[in-house]
Amino acid sequence: MRKFFNFTLYLYNHRIVRYLFSGGMAAITNIAILFALVHFFHVWYLLAAVASYIFAISVSFMMQKFFTFSDYTKRKIKQQTLFYFLIQLFNLGLNTLLMYISVDILKIYYIVAQVLIIGIIAIYSFFAYKHLVFTPDVVNDEKQQ
Repeated sequence: MRKFFNFTLYLYNHRIVRYLFSGGMAAITNIAILFALVHFFHVWYLLAAVASYIFAISVSFMMQKFFTFSDYTKRKIKQQTLFYFLIQLFNLGLNTLLMYISVDILKIYYIVAQVLIIGIIAIYSFFAYKHLVFTPDVVNDEKQQ
């Protein structure tokens, strides 16, 4: 049991693991809503992808700010929210474009396509969040006040 606790603590202390967990929660939210909208409500897959992505953004922001980057400050939250949503707006456009290409042109099943696209977006988004949104100097300055 002690080894499991140490391993869990080791994983928790690494930001990339917290990022993957947070992103995983947002991805599960995204995929679940996408699936429900398409299969149960018969919404067109591109419209459903946009709607599910927008909903997952709120889950993602909260998880990234508080859990991944351990930023509990409130002073810069408006600026962080603006930068975060600008990145997400770009990601939404990219997600929609890649979904169209994957499903309509490459004939990939829409759930598989969405999972692949989420992986692509997650890789560069980590660095954008780390260096543009939840910058260490902003977080450290506010913790000292």
